[in-house]
Amino acid sequence: MQSDFEHYEDPSRPKDMPVPQDTLSRLAKAAKEFLRGEADLLEVGVNERSLTHRLAVYIGPYFKDWHVDCEYNRLRDKVKSLPKPEGEAPLDDTNAITIYPDIIVHRRQTDYNCAVIEVKKRGNNDIKLDVEKLRGMTMAGEYEYTVGLHLVIDCKAKSLSGVVAYRGGDEDAELTELAKAMFMG
Repeated sequence: MQSDFEHYEDPSRPKDMPVPQDTLSRLAKAAKEFLRGEADLLEVGVNERSLTHRLAVYIGPYFKDWHVDCEYNRLRDKVKSLPKPEGEAPLDDTNAITIYPDIIVHRRQTDYNCAVIEVKKRGNNDIKLDVEKLRGMTMAGEYEYTVGLHLVIDCKAKSLSGVVAYRGGDEDAELTELAKAMFMG
């Protein structure tokens, strides 16, 4: 399914690392297939982990030679973590919050990180940690995912009711508008 997408010309990135717009295009196509193909799953209102697993299955063919993982918490041999916001981490987690992104597109055992995706079902407004993960994982530094996406799935309508794109550690208004057009248009 991978075709003539635009790629980075940066020699520090792999030659097949798609630019953010192409990453969004691939993810949007996969999301639309997921919403059409998993109507029965959406109808029964399964939990978010079930939804993200199935969505990841649809994403995989669009990223040939990349790994698509759910709840993957490793960076090489270390546990992925972000600095803890004050008052947010459990008492036994003194330095950081261990993070388990819903879905990532990356190359295992490398620093090549393409996309990080957090998913919520419509009505679940507890997004604070999701936003922190997307900001932390897209900013320059240890993870530096080229695109972060926050998707809201409306199971009853079998559609997406929200899409926000992150880049460089912040919400990216231009990419968000493009993502809304691709995912919801």
